Parts: sequence; C-alpha cells; structure tokens
Amino acid sequence: MESSRRSKAPRERSLRNSDRRRTSDGVLAIIVDERSGREYYVSILDSFSLGGQTYTVMYNYEPDDGSRASPEVVIMRSWKDQNGEHVFSSITSKKELDRAFDLFFERYAGSTGRA
Repeated sequence: MESSRRSKAPRERSLRNSDRRRTSDGVLAIIVDERSGREYYVSILDSFSLGGQTYTVMYNYEPDDGSRASPEVVIMRSWKDQNGEHVFSSITSKKELDRAFDLFFERYAGSTGRA
C-alpha cells in the first residue's frame, strides 16, 4: 500500500449517517465540506484514538477501472457534534500528523502480518 502524508487547509466536514455504506474496501462515505458544499467520496480505512483525540484514515474513493493510481491516504481528526453527526478537520501540526500516521501504519502492518 503506497501512502503519503498530506495536510489540507483546515476545514470541518460532516458525515451524515445516511451517507455511509459498506464496500469491499471499508466504509464508503460522502463527506460534505461545510464551507463550500463540495462533496467528497471517500473510503474509510481505519479509525482510532491517540492521546484522547480520535482520528479517521481515508482515501478518495474512485471505482476501480484498472487505470487509477494508488490512492492517497488522508488522516483527519474526527468527532461527533451535538447532533451526533461525524465531523472531520485537517491536522495542521506535522508532529501530530506524524504520530497519527505512525500509529495507523503500525495497526495496518499488524493487520496484514507485515512488521
């Protein structure tokens, strides 16, 4: 699995429960940018807590037609708002992103038998 660490401008995104469904890759979701209204289709790979903060690992979902490049992994902070909807925001601290990526990679390697 090829991955990169990318930080986008901080934006909160909400995920409505009705926008989630299972795929063979994980959970397929539609994330809506609250500021622009733009929708992003993502596949959620993992979710975990580190130091009291929850993180969600995802990649842009595109149906596999045999021509797509390896997906880019994105890690975002996540929580539920007062209405119970999932909210995501970008990680702006490189140190925090590195810690979250390292834990995700350990979890991924452990799940595939790679060390």
